[in-house]
Amino acid sequence: MNMKHYNTLSTLLNTTFGGSSSKSGERSVKAEFLGENLVFTFTSVVHFAEERSLQMQVDRLADESVQVLKDGLSTLKSEFKEVTGETLKTKDVKSSDNIELVSAMSQRKVAYYRRSHVVEISV
Repeated sequence: MNMKHYNTLSTLLNTTFGGSSSKSGERSVKAEFLGENLVFTFTSVVHFAEERSLQMQVDRLADESVQVLKDGLSTLKSEFKEVTGETLKTKDVKSSDNIELVSAMSQRKVAYYRRSHVVEISV
């Protein structure tokens, strides 16, 4: 990977992932470089009243986050090839998710669901 590749990826990520935030502000996807890796972070706001409700939403968001990140990466690869004529190769390094409780004082609790997905990139 050279500087031209990183600049192209930066430009594409700014529109590919920057535009994927929801208008309501309840979901976003961000990407950042970490050496030869790209780290994608999916974040969503979760509202729940009890633990059972939270677990159902987390299960749904786990599936949704994997699909959103997979679709975004596929779009990024095709746009990279269109712009540079070269193939962007990716290798999954790790993927993990977590829940951060933001407010638990009222009956309606609020949490952040986050999935971090790391891919190694090369041309």
